[in-house]
Amino acid sequence: MRRKTQISRLDDRSHDLRHIYGMTGLRDTKKAQVRQALYDAALTQFRKAGYEDASVAAICKAAGVAKGTFFNHFPTKAHVLAAWYEDAMQTAELQSSAGAVRPLLESLQVMAENAVSLASSEPVLWRAKHAYAPQSEDIQRTERDADLRVLDQATAWVKDAQNRQEVRSDIEAEALSALYIAAVTGVIRQWLSTGESFDLHHALKDRIRTLISLAAA
Repeated sequence: MRRKTQISRLDDRSHDLRHIYGMTGLRDTKKAQVRQALYDAALTQFRKAGYEDASVAAICKAAGVAKGTFFNHFPTKAHVLAAWYEDAMQTAELQSSAGAVRPLLESLQVMAENAVSLASSEPVLWRAKHAYAPQSEDIQRTERDADLRVLDQATAWVKDAQNRQEVRSDIEAEALSALYIAAVTGVIRQWLSTGESFDLHHALKDRIRTLISLAAA
């Protein structure tokens, strides 16, 4: 009899745990859905009204939630920009690393073109990210993380190119990769300050081609 009672209690506890975990899972799913709705609405408002003029109230209205809900998911609008940049750069990096082994110049140009295509396709978001990065630690952290991932990938490509004798072996792979990142960043910043008349893609190809020609074996 005592054993049956113990088993019954265990069954009750098991049922309670399943109920608790089930409710927790539903809450987590709902939370993720609300965050995604706010994220999508914020990006839409940034594109329509501009980052500065896009209000939290308008974002929440578009997402169908109360105004205070925004701050439960994003401390500031800049955190939305940081999340967008992180997502976009990870997508660009995956596209760059896919496919067969390519010559170094081609690999670096593909990676840079993916980043530049992102910038030119989302000029409002990119300009806002660039303008507000000095004021946002979250954006700065996201930029640093993206740069480190690109540095690691580019360094691996340079080392492979050195093994294939495409690039001089006396050049430090990481140093060359850092120069590559600086060149790409410099071209994008020049585009941001110059405007639509600046030929972003041509300038990028020219800078990378020059850099690799100087390092060629």
